[in-house]
Amino acid sequence: MPADIPILDIGTLVIDASPRPSFSDRWFDTRVRVGAHPFSGTVETIFTDEDLKQFAEQLEGLGPEGEAVLGGGRACEVRLATEWQNGVTGGLLAVECSVTPSGDDPFPFVRFLIFDVDPSFASTAVASIRDVESVDPWPRP
Repeated sequence: MPADIPILDIGTLVIDASPRPSFSDRWFDTRVRVGAHPFSGTVETIFTDEDLKQFAEQLEGLGPEGEAVLGGGRACEVRLATEWQNGVTGGLLAVECSVTPSGDDPFPFVRFLIFDVDPSFASTAVASIRDVESVDPWPRP
């Protein structure tokens, strides 16, 4: 089975995914790692290829005052909201991150800010998502 592929890495929020062995479905074993002191931990979940595609589409157009959501409903939900960072030259972003193991029951819930984020993080994540989606042949059980 392919190793975990980091599909998003912005410091204190890292999302890794790997194809889940299957004969028919294209699902991904996914780990959402949060290191927002004093809160830290990992949510392990499964996302479909459609979940990852929708997240990549949202990230492609993400700019300041934008939002991208991975998952939701009964699945884990990761929500990113971006704004220009005040008081910094060079066009860096502040990213508000919200993570919950279940989008329709948002407890437990952690929300934190990541500062000094290069706007290119979104295009880097899109390329990584496309890489993990393109695994061929798909691993079998």
